[in-house]
Amino acid sequence: MMLKEKIHATQNSTNVCAEVEGFDFQNYDDRDIAELRRLWLEYGVLRFKRTHISDADQVRFSRHFGDFVIHPKQLQEGGHPTHPEILVISNQMKDGKPSGALGNSEATWHTDTWFYERPPAGAILRAIQVPPSGGDTYFLSTYLAYESLPEALKMAITGRQIFFQNVYDKTGKLRLNKQEPTSKDFREWDGVVHPLVRTHGETGRKALYLGGTIEGAWIVGMPQDESFSLLEELWAHTTGQGDIFVQTWEEGDIMMWDNRCTMHRRDGFDPNTIRIMHRTTTSGERPV
Repeated sequence: MMLKEKIHATQNSTNVCAEVEGFDFQNYDDRDIAELRRLWLEYGVLRFKRTHISDADQVRFSRHFGDFVIHPKQLQEGGHPTHPEILVISNQMKDGKPSGALGNSEATWHTDTWFYERPPAGAILRAIQVPPSGGDTYFLSTYLAYESLPEALKMAITGRQIFFQNVYDKTGKLRLNKQEPTSKDFREWDGVVHPLVRTHGETGRKALYLGGTIEGAWIVGMPQDESFSLLEELWAHTTGQGDIFVQTWEEGDIMMWDNRCTMHRRDGFDPNTIRIMHRTTTSGERPV
């Protein structure tokens, strides 16, 4: 009987991502999943190189990390034809229509669906087809962003809450099932309130929670101009840190991240090339 290779992870020098080796997506047990979960919680971002698994394999694997969350784009152009759990991210056109979500433009720093009452805990993204260049994905740790804050900034945000409007997306497009607001003050629109510093439900560590944009965000109770200035400072600190991991994709690569303590972004790429990714998303708790 052939013994399975032991699962181990090597942390990248950026302190954000660890590369996992020794995990067999076709042959694993509960102990293997428990070890992956431990690594996921420890590092925040895990990379699996050139896995070449099927959509069914991805769904089966993802199920071990929580119930599935349907991303808003899955109800529009990003739905999968046979696996409703999968969000298709693609710039490929079929019959004159997008065959997936997000196109080829740059995606700026964000935490996934920050405008939900219960944002997802994690995401698993698999490369199906990648362009010769571009479309790289960047990751940072919001643990590190919080822990490296100057003490004065930490004091300024202690106990603070942040409001995110959820009527318009980052491109200014009306979100699904939302109506045009009657007020010009976004603070009066539909939205959610989350702690500006959240405590991870499993690790107990504190992380900054900035969502996905300064526009439409407000530190509750602050004058709007002061809130905007403080958020600008927090965003500059978070995205300006040196510990950023860059994933240059190869077909079959999988990135798995903890949405509660990381942010990510994507480079744009040549629209004449094709990039197809399949993503599964798992449920999380309400930020506290």
